[in-house]
Amino acid sequence: MQQQPRYGYYPWWPEDGDAWLHPEDVAQARKMIPSWRVFRRAGEQPPYVVLHYGAVRLRVLRTLWQEVTPEGFEIGDWVEVLSRGLRNTPCTGVIQDLLWDPDSRCLRYLVREQDKLLTKPFARDDLRHVEALQEPDVEHP
Repeated sequence: MQQQPRYGYYPWWPEDGDAWLHPEDVAQARKMIPSWRVFRRAGEQPPYVVLHYGAVRLRVLRTLWQEVTPEGFEIGDWVEVLSRGLRNTPCTGVIQDLLWDPDSRCLRYLVREQDKLLTKPFARDDLRHVEALQEPDVEHP
């Protein structure tokens, strides 16, 4: 039976050193944990569960993490930033980072518009999914 992905973050490094990580993933994990990054846990490579953060994949033993409720947005999703009464500058971009905001206790999204990472973190209500812009298939002689 396929389980739905789960989401969570590691605000601390677990007490038992590196033993909770696959040996090949320790260096990458040390760059990313602890942090407010929200990982997607989907799949297993026994005895490890597999975490994803965009293109990054980490294999970890089942450890304590802070689970959060997903809101339907993933890293790499194309989104429209909504004006929301002129609070935001409308634009279209790609979700670059998915973070937990401990002050408001909700998810925040960082969006990249073309080559520029927007500095304002957005809430779910600030965003709307859009279809990825793709060039049509054209055959060239």
